[in-house]
Amino acid sequence: MDTQSEIVAEENSSEQSNLTATLEKILDLQQKNSRQLVQSLRENVNFQNQVRLGMQQELDVLKEQQRGEQFTPILRSIAAVCVEYRKLLADETIPRRARRTLKLMFDELEEILSEYDAEVFTSAVGEIRRPLLTKIVNTIATDNKNLHNTVVQSRRPGVMRNGHPLYREFVDVYVYDATAGIKKSESVRSE
Repeated sequence: MDTQSEIVAEENSSEQSNLTATLEKILDLQQKNSRQLVQSLRENVNFQNQVRLGMQQELDVLKEQQRGEQFTPILRSIAAVCVEYRKLLADETIPRRARRTLKLMFDELEEILSEYDAEVFTSAVGEIRRPLLTKIVNTIATDNKNLHNTVVQSRRPGVMRNGHPLYREFVDVYVYDATAGIKKSESVRSE
């Protein structure tokens, strides 16, 4: 029996050794699979982030196109032509027929601007100056605080789209100067 129990013990020990070796191999394979799974998950997260970023950029471009922002540069050019050259209509040296043709052209350009929500505007005399839409050409001193930063005269109309300037209006404005009234009365006396 001793030999038999030794054989059984030896077989058990051999089986235990094989079982331990097999379990160690399984554990190694499982750890390797776990590392590969973690790496794959990281790569997947990175890929998803790249896709989201790309989609967001494409969405921003499409939104901009839908708002018509891609036309802003050409609308600025049209606005410049409308504002700068419309004064030709008042030139009496240009034949009447040519002025009529020019007027039709300017009306057509303004219609194009209108189709893209742009409008030609002129500030009214006495209106508070809108800094974003206007550029000061000349200042006139006044002793009246209420007139400070109000429009004296519009020198050239402007064009705006959605509250933003395509072409700024040129204006003259009043600027408060407490000594303006004194200077005026002195100049009247000296005459």
